[in-house]
Amino acid sequence: MFRIAVSRLTDDGWRITPELRETAMTVDEALLALGRHLPTADTSGIGGDAVQRSVNRVNDFRRDVSTGDGGRYRVVIAPMM
Repeated sequence: MFRIAVSRLTDDGWRITPELRETAMTVDEALLALGRHLPTADTSGIGGDAVQRSVNRVNDFRRDVSTGDGGRYRVVIAPMM
C-alpha cells in the first residue's frame, strides 16, 4: 500500500497547506488518484517507474508540480509500513 499526500505551496514557498491524503494499493493507483485531484498539473516527470525507483531507494517520492492556473503543489507518494 502507498500513502499519497498533495499539499498546496504558497508563492513565497514558506507555507504548505495539505489538500489530499489518500491511500492506494499500487503505484499505478496512486498516479490515477493524483490525476483525479490535479487534472491540469504537469505530471510529465511523474511516471510509475520513477516513483517505484524512488520509493525503493529512499522510501518516498517527492515532486513539486504546477497546474495550468498557476497553482503549485507538492506531491508525496510513500509506502505504508
